[in-house]
Amino acid sequence: CASTTQALAIAEDWIRAGRCRRVVVVAADDVTSDTLLPWIVGGFLASGAAATDEKVEDAATPFDRRRHGMIAGMGAAALVVEAADAARERGLMPICDVLGAVFANSAFHGTRLDVEHIGAVMEALLQQAEARGIQRAAIAPSTMFVSHETYTPARGGSASAEINALRRVFGAGADRIVITNTKGFTGHAMGAGIEDVVAGKALE
Repeated sequence: CASTTQALAIAEDWIRAGRCRRVVVVAADDVTSDTLLPWIVGGFLASGAAATDEKVEDAATPFDRRRHGMIAGMGAAALVVEAADAARERGLMPICDVLGAVFANSAFHGTRLDVEHIGAVMEALLQQAEARGIQRAAIAPSTMFVSHETYTPARGGSASAEINALRRVFGAGADRIVITNTKGFTGHAMGAGIEDVVAGKALE
């Protein structure tokens, strides 16, 4: 479910390294299809990680202690990542600039995140962005964080790791950050990076 974001990070790396000037990222997934639903969602149900509520609003509780299961979803996304001069040549104004990307894996647990490790990764990301000219204290009041929280039970998921990481890197400024989550509208679309598109469009 991080594959679209990872593809964007690889594209940014290739462009900065001069390997190419433009990368097209296309992502799509449908775990709700007749073929995949019994296998993928069946696995989540067996592990107690999928919701079975009749009303989606009863399950769409991303930062609530009552969150109790993922909403399976589907979707598609496509993005173009290109060098600034390549965009100018085409007469385009880029929507946003990728200031940093960090790949990491704590190999901590199959369904739980290592809260301390996630905080350290967020710190590395902010340091990378600061090296490219931003100041974390300056951006906090105008930052929107697109949460990956999947609504799985509070014993796992992203919520605590995300909040801890934001507080670690922004301190008191974290209280001014707007946090949004798309999965109540789209479900967890797995390999389709809907969050990445939402982040870009929000900046636009």
